Amino acid sequence: MERITVDLISSKEFSFEAKGYNRQEVDNFLDDICEEMERMENEIKDLRQKTTMVRPTPVQAPAPAPAPVKSGVSEEDEKSFREILEMAKQVKDETIRKAKEDAEAIRNRAETEAKERLDGLSEQREALTKEVKALKETAAAYRTKFEALLQAQQEALEKAADLF
Repeated sequence: MERITVDLISSKEFSFEAKGYNRQEVDNFLDDICEEMERMENEIKDLRQKTTMVRPTPVQAPAPAPAPVKSGVSEEDEKSFREILEMAKQVKDETIRKAKEDAEAIRNRAETEAKERLDGLSEQREALTKEVKALKETAAAYRTKFEALLQAQQEALEKAADLF
């Protein structure tokens, strides 16, 4: 099956039938679907860009640590720097985790909305199908009554012809 895209929807042509749907309504609805798909694609693209910016770049194997050099940094300062680096790593990890959760929630919400819309359309289609069936049954009943009336009129005309 061909992947459905905005371009496919906007270029899709349907054949005409005498008792088909209102073409303008179908075109408007397809336009709405295209706009929503474009919005969702842009949102997904933005989220992917944001996730890419948050992801750490691959780290190469660290070079062997140089021999400790006596500098003006005390052990206490070095310990503070290590704590700061550890906190920064935790913040980074938490930010990545949160971004992934947000992206998943957005995707789930979009899927749920799409499913709800499709379910609503299915219900609408079923209701319209029932309505069309009822109209066909009513038309058939009227036709039968009309034919019976015509038959009665024909018989009355034939009896009247015998009078003249």
